[in-house]
Amino acid sequence: MMIYEKKYDLRVSDFDKNDNMRPFGVLDLFQTVADKHASILKIGFNELIAEDLVWVLLRTRYDVINPIGFGESEVTVKTWPHKAGRVDFDRDYQIDKADGRVGIIASSKWCIINVKTRKIVFGKGVSYPEDEYYPQVNYPDGLKKLADFDILSAEKKEGFAGESALDHNGHVNNAKYAEFILDAVPLLDGEKIKSFEINYINEMQVGNYQLYFKKEGNKRLIKGFFGEKESFRAEIETF
Repeated sequence: MMIYEKKYDLRVSDFDKNDNMRPFGVLDLFQTVADKHASILKIGFNELIAEDLVWVLLRTRYDVINPIGFGESEVTVKTWPHKAGRVDFDRDYQIDKADGRVGIIASSKWCIINVKTRKIVFGKGVSYPEDEYYPQVNYPDGLKKLADFDILSAEKKEGFAGESALDHNGHVNNAKYAEFILDAVPLLDGEKIKSFEINYINEMQVGNYQLYFKKEGNKRLIKGFFGEKESFRAEIETF
């Protein structure tokens, strides 16, 4: 059965001012276990870069089922892939609390690109071992493209992505976008994140970026631009 799980000790820095897990901490756990599992399956960074290929994250969403609060020192993080599509690869996640209850469920959509041509490689470019897929599907309808909105009716904030935000691919680490977002659109005192979703569109590098955001009830809609290109869209729901 293709499922990977590992226990992690949570750090003080994984929690926000309201003592709940920060999106950065959640996304960082996801990318860590995804990388480890891919390496076990012989399709990790080292195996792919030898063929001039890299994984590129397209979309991620997570939903909080039972909040993980400050003082909960240990969680179990699980991840499993689904059968590859024509050009994309879906991978699900789950974070279990120390008492065994499900804390967070999530999913992500990936593709593989050739670093020399910058073109997407079709699903047959890599393959999973001949093994049974874990049957749980967290989002049966899949992750859809987030809706666009008019930036003329939105608030705007600017920021700067520094060298410390980059990963080994030379662009802003996928989890770092969550920090940019919450610096621009912070949570209110006592507010908790119910769901967090982000679509990665064009990579960010070192430099200035612009964030546009608007609130609709308990939702925040965000668009990020790097230079003239839209870099990402995100949606946060709170409770």
